[in-house]
Amino acid sequence: MANIKFEYLYRDEGNYKTYGEVIFSNPKQLSVEYITQRIESNLIEGSWFEPNKWNIPRFSFHQHNPFGIYDLLWYEFDCLSQCHETSNSNSIDDFLERIISTAE
Repeated sequence: MANIKFEYLYRDEGNYKTYGEVIFSNPKQLSVEYITQRIESNLIEGSWFEPNKWNIPRFSFHQHNPFGIYDLLWYEFDCLSQCHETSNSNSIDDFLERIISTAE
């Protein structure tokens, strides 16, 4: 059974990029096209998302600012693909439910 790899990135003001990924299980075998469409329809301005709302790990340099307050930074959706890597998160179904519920 193929899992789903969700790839994302953060661009700083100098356009330097840091990449991350989350591997979701896919028990219902949803297609990449279907999942991508659901994700893209919930992005901010077609590209961005707030990682805390979607339960996507922030990069370690964004955990706290010098004052100890969480940054309110958006990350960019990069791509989605099938993979055979071990899942390191919940199911893609749960993820889609989460992003749809936070959009309301």
